[in-house]
Amino acid sequence: MGYKTEIEQLETQIQNLYLLDKLFRQYGCSFEEIVDEIPGIFHTNHKSDMTIDNMNKEGEDYCQLTKSEINEMGVEYFLKYAHPYTINVVAPRFQEFYEKADDEKVKADFQLIKNPKTNKYDTFFTVSKPFKDKELLLTTSNPIENLEWVSTKIERIAGEEIFIRKNFQQFQSLTSRELEILALIAQGKTNRVISDQLFISIDTVKQHRKFIKKKPNAKTQ
Repeated sequence: MGYKTEIEQLETQIQNLYLLDKLFRQYGCSFEEIVDEIPGIFHTNHKSDMTIDNMNKEGEDYCQLTKSEINEMGVEYFLKYAHPYTINVVAPRFQEFYEKADDEKVKADFQLIKNPKTNKYDTFFTVSKPFKDKELLLTTSNPIENLEWVSTKIERIAGEEIFIRKNFQQFQSLTSRELEILALIAQGKTNRVISDQLFISIDTVKQHRKFIKKKPNAKTQ
């Protein structure tokens, strides 16, 4: 049986974000109308302090809180459930990304969130893209505990914070240009369209695609 690598999971989450973006912008759907139809954990983050809004049902089930309760908690939610690594390292990276990126860019990172059912931190792979018309980030977060490359031994011996840094370096091996091309691939763009949009040759696009496939964990099993 196969499993999703970092690259495959990233591509799936990128596809979901661009589809949502299209529904919101082009078809005028409201967050309230569609948020509970979104697979996985989806929410929006306010650009100023990354507080959560528009959490879908799957996210509510995980948090064991309603959207209203999460909204009312504001920053307190992070202080109660987010690991210090997520608060002090990951959240500022997403804020910086929002300030610098346009609405076509995506940002991926790992974070640790306390599971109310187990009172232990779960590891999530999180992908966001700006929605600057509403001063938000569209965000999907998926637990990675079932992926084969998660080492329970590392988690037990070294602690999840070290585990996060170790695996994030694998994903970080993608350059900003490779991530940009991966986002366009996830949108279904052809090599020609990518070439025209990024003002690079088709051969360069093909070369980048080859490099992406050679990155750690990029091959399917």
